[in-house]
Amino acid sequence: MRREAMAQLQMNPIVHAAQPDALMFELGRGGGDGKPQPARPALLYGAPLLPSDEPARLAELRNFSILDTEPDEDYDRLVHLAGVLCNTPMVALSFVDRGRQWYKSRIGVPVEEVERNATLCAHAVLDSDRLLEIPDLKRLAWCDRKPWGEQGPELRFYAGAPLKTRDGSAIGTLCVMDTVPRALTDAQRDGLNKLAKAVASQLNLRRQLHIATSTDRLTGLPNWFHFESQFESSKPAKGAVCFVRLKTINQINSAHGFRVADALIKQTAERLRGFGDEGVFIGRIKRGLFIMFFPDVDPDRFANRTAPDLANRLQAPYNVNNLTLVCPVNIGFAAYPRDGRSLDEVVISADAAVQMAIEREQPMAFFDKSVDNRQSQHYRLEPELRRGLRNDEFVNYYQPKIDLETGRIVGVEALVRWMHPTRGLVPPGDFVPALEATGLIGEVGNRILQRAASDWMQWRAAGLAAPRIAVNVAAAQLRSQSFVDELKAALARLDGASGALSIEVTESILIGDMDHAIQILRSVRELGIPVAIDDFGTGYSSLAYIVTLPIDELKIDRAFIKKITADAAYEGIVRTCISLAHGLNLKVVAEGVETEEQARALRTLNCDQAQGFLYSPPVPMEQLMHMLK
Repeated sequence: MRREAMAQLQMNPIVHAAQPDALMFELGRGGGDGKPQPARPALLYGAPLLPSDEPARLAELRNFSILDTEPDEDYDRLVHLAGVLCNTPMVALSFVDRGRQWYKSRIGVPVEEVERNATLCAHAVLDSDRLLEIPDLKRLAWCDRKPWGEQGPELRFYAGAPLKTRDGSAIGTLCVMDTVPRALTDAQRDGLNKLAKAVASQLNLRRQLHIATSTDRLTGLPNWFHFESQFESSKPAKGAVCFVRLKTINQINSAHGFRVADALIKQTAERLRGFGDEGVFIGRIKRGLFIMFFPDVDPDRFANRTAPDLANRLQAPYNVNNLTLVCPVNIGFAAYPRDGRSLDEVVISADAAVQMAIEREQPMAFFDKSVDNRQSQHYRLEPELRRGLRNDEFVNYYQPKIDLETGRIVGVEALVRWMHPTRGLVPPGDFVPALEATGLIGEVGNRILQRAASDWMQWRAAGLAAPRIAVNVAAAQLRSQSFVDELKAALARLDGASGALSIEVTESILIGDMDHAIQILRSVRELGIPVAIDDFGTGYSSLAYIVTLPIDELKIDRAFIKKITADAAYEGIVRTCISLAHGLNLKVVAEGVETEEQARALRTLNCDQAQGFLYSPPVPMEQLMHMLK
């Protein structure tokens, strides 16, 4: 095919646009009338013109969250197809950033990124409706034919199909390159364009899924899970966390209706976005509750300037449907890492500050360790926890367990969440320690167990292949004389279907009274309910107790999985755990799997199952039903 392309060039030194969506240029030769063939103005010079919509183009690119991500098999396949179709030794999926071109997937391209103007992709994005094809780069005197350095190949041919995701200029290209002059056939051009459209469709689909699972529908702000992900990925050295509570939003809803209340919440979100230029993370937890993180701020300067400014902006009157409304706020601030060394800890401190503002009837308050400690937090939470039990506010979320060989959902873990009437969805780190300290963990744990049984029956009644639900068991539950009876009650709800449930216990809760733990776990297994050791490797890992305990499954802690592809020592630990478990006829589940690279490594090590954000965050029962369908 490459010989045919060379012959075509020799016969047709001047190549016109072969079809409406393809432009071909060979500069420096005369046309049939002896005049130079016209070309794009940008191609007559070394530097491409910036698109007139460059800010919007860059914003679109950022919207996809594609830059600097891990390799992806779906995109790799499309790039491979482009190479086979066009019979070229070099193919790349290139995204044109502000000052660079970054290759998401590449074949024959020796580097991950180059300067923006190093290759012709920066020209190809100017017109998102046409493929740009240069039969012989040698005709472009300014063109650097070795864009990847002296050790890289010398390019003679380039064709780039723009990635059109909107009206206007493109965010990148699917491009093919060669070391000899040539031309694509009409069929190859058509195929390359279709593959570029497939890439664009894949990008848009993933963006829509990301928005659906990580964005608050009313305001467009990140939800808690997305906010948490932003914080973790940014790895801030310091900053300030802020909870914003709209004090009278429920009263406004009752007086003027939910549409007015929703409009006021949306206006609040816009006021908060006014701080976005400072790199602030903003999320909506629920109804009238927002969370913000101000990175790299000095606590004292923040307290004196930014905090009062935020309070003043939010307490200014709102204009909604010809109504002028004032909605007082309670704002709580906490400094990171001074008031908490993790996001969960500093959020607890910010929440304590909100509660302080409520109690003092002030618009804002700062976390003060001198008046707040862990015991006082638990004491303050206990009435709310008891009310939550009365009002059935503790709910089940489910995170799928995936069979690494088939990719199918083979089980789920039930995880407790607190749907607080004013704070919204409260993460477990904010209230589970208080449940344990106040002795309420047993009652909440039993509620989670019984609801898991009911949810499983609903899935089966809907005709779904209901997966086994793993329920976490706290130390207080395991010590309780009624625990086995509670399991029997759950099985009664299931008409005796023991395949519906399993339990998970951590290593640490077994150590206090190993003989009693063994006795209880044997009783559990006699009911047909499997037992798993959770967070294996982080506690009192011992070959002796692993051999002794009546268990069926080991769950390897996320701390080891996180570094499995980066540190050979961790890979060795995981390999040993899997080998040990399989030697004892135990199933192995890897926790906290976040990348496809980690999943591939686990498959290589013959791990049985995995769970983590790569597959799904914890989701409500109804959302899991859709996933099962």
